[in-house]
Amino acid sequence: MEIRLEDVALFETNEIGTSSAFLALAIVTGVSAALTAFCLTNWKSCFGSCPTFYASDGSEMVLQAEGFSDSVAPSLEATDIDALSRSHPTERNFKLEMTNEALETHVVRSVRILAVPKGAGGTVLRTPKDTFLRATSLRSPSACASETGSCLPRVVAADGDEWFRPANDEDLGRREEVQLEFNVPAPRPGAEPRRHALVLTARQSLLSTFVLYQGLAFMGTEASTWLAALETERASSLKDARSMLDALGGIEVEVRGDDGTWRTVGEARETGPLAVDTHAVPLPEGTDARHVRLRLTQGHWRIDRIALAEVADAAAPVPLTPTRIRGEVSRGFAPSRKPATAFPLVTLPGDRYALEFELPEHPERYDLFVESRGYYLEWMRKEWMREENPARALEMVMTPEAALRSLAPAYKKLEASMERAFWGSRYAAP
Repeated sequence: MEIRLEDVALFETNEIGTSSAFLALAIVTGVSAALTAFCLTNWKSCFGSCPTFYASDGSEMVLQAEGFSDSVAPSLEATDIDALSRSHPTERNFKLEMTNEALETHVVRSVRILAVPKGAGGTVLRTPKDTFLRATSLRSPSACASETGSCLPRVVAADGDEWFRPANDEDLGRREEVQLEFNVPAPRPGAEPRRHALVLTARQSLLSTFVLYQGLAFMGTEASTWLAALETERASSLKDARSMLDALGGIEVEVRGDDGTWRTVGEARETGPLAVDTHAVPLPEGTDARHVRLRLTQGHWRIDRIALAEVADAAAPVPLTPTRIRGEVSRGFAPSRKPATAFPLVTLPGDRYALEFELPEHPERYDLFVESRGYYLEWMRKEWMREENPARALEMVMTPEAALRSLAPAYKKLEASMERAFWGSRYAAP
C-alpha cells in the first residue's frame, strides 16, 4: 500500500529516524528510561517545557519565557508573545537561548524579538490582544483580599514570592474572587478621563499539567488516534468541544459600576507553569479604578505581582529576525542528527539553540518581547498507559466541568509534592 506523505496526520513509532519530516509528527510510545526518580514516583508531575527561552538579566542567562504552550498538536499551531521583563540590554547584540528540556518534540516555525520603544512612558505592557501600551506609572494595590485573608504582601512586587491558594477539595474548577483597592482619585465629571490598565504578572500552577497528563493517560494506547482525529475535518466536533483548559479559564478582571454591580472587562490567560508573564488588561475610560475584582479558578494561578498602570498611548513593535542560529543537538535519541541553521527547527529532548539578534540603536530605549510560533508533541510514557479509560477521556472532552469534579481527589493527593517532582524531573536541565 502506498500513501502520500501529505495524507498522513500522525506517525507513531518506537524508533526515531533522521528525517525531520517524520520527527515533526512522531509520538514516541513507551518512553521510560530517561525518567528520573522524581517522575517515576509521581508521573503526573513529569516536567514539560514547550520551547523554553533564556536571556540575560545583566549578569547571567535566566529562564524568562516559554513558547506556544497551548499548541499540543499540529492543528493547534499558534503564535505566542512573552515579555522579556528581566532583560535591559545596553548593547545592540542580543542573545536568546532556546531549549527543549522535556520528553517532547518541538516544531518551531519562527522566533522573533519584538523591540517596543518606551517613548515618554516608563515601561511597555502587552494586552491580551497582543497590542502594546506605554505606561507612565505602576501603582501597587493598597489592599488585596482573598477568601483566606490578605494577599497584599505577596503581590506588591515581582520578586518570585507568589500568592497561591491550593485547589478546592471537591471541584478543580471552583472559582474564587480577589478584591483589590487602589489609592487613585475618583473620576471627576467633565474632566478628561485617565486611562488605566490592570497589570498581572503570573504563571499557572501544575493543575493544567496534571489535567493534560491525566487526559493522555486516559487515552492510553489510543492517544495517537485521538490526536490524529484533531487533524481531520471529520472530527470537527472534537475541535468545537470545550476543552478542559478552557474550563479552567484565565484571570478575569472585573470593575464595579455606578449601581454597584460587577462586570468583566477583560481576561489574562497564559498557559504554562515555567515562567511568569505580564499582561495588561485595559479598563474602560471613566472606570472607577479604585475598586477592581479578579475571578479565577482556585489553585490554578500563582500571582507574583498586581499593579495599576496609567496608560499613555499605544506603541508599535519593531520585529527582528535572528542574524545567526547556532545549535547543539542531543545524541540520545537520534545520534546522526545535525543542528539546523534555519527555521523550521525540529528539536528533541536535550537540544539547545543560540539565536542572535541585532537590536535597534539605543537599545536601552526599548522593552523586549519574544514572539514564537509552532507546536509540540508530548511523548507517551509507559506509566501513563496504566490508566487507559476511553470513557473518562471522552468525559474530559465533552463535559469538562464534571471531569474537574471527578478528578479532584486524585489531584489533591499529589498537589503538595508536585512542584518538587516537576522541577526535579527535567530531562535536560541547563
